[in-house]
Amino acid sequence: MALQVAKDRLPTYAHVNAPKKFTQPQLFACLVLKRHFNRGIVAMLADMPALCEDIGLKSVPHYTTLQKAAHRLLNLQVANDLLESTHEQLQSKKNDASKREAGRCRQHGTRSLAL
Repeated sequence: MALQVAKDRLPTYAHVNAPKKFTQPQLFACLVLKRHFNRGIVAMLADMPALCEDIGLKSVPHYTTLQKAAHRLLNLQVANDLLESTHEQLQSKKNDASKREAGRCRQHGTRSLAL
């Protein structure tokens, strides 16, 4: 979700001479994951190659790459707004899933684990 939203609203690269290793939408998606899971995103990406593949990453960004991207992107109002709205949508989906799971557990007489 975050990757597609960023592709629609952000330029592919910060400037013409930017290294072409990661796109701004890819880095934005990493920042959304960092914000949503409140965990070291570099370690998470290293542990989850399928997630890297979903984002289109050929390698895991160095933490300084993400720090620089955060500084650059989050100073743009459009990116900051995208981050907030994407995080809120993810939280809403997480809450909806928790409610559905709790309902299923009540229906079947089992206990639910908090997500």
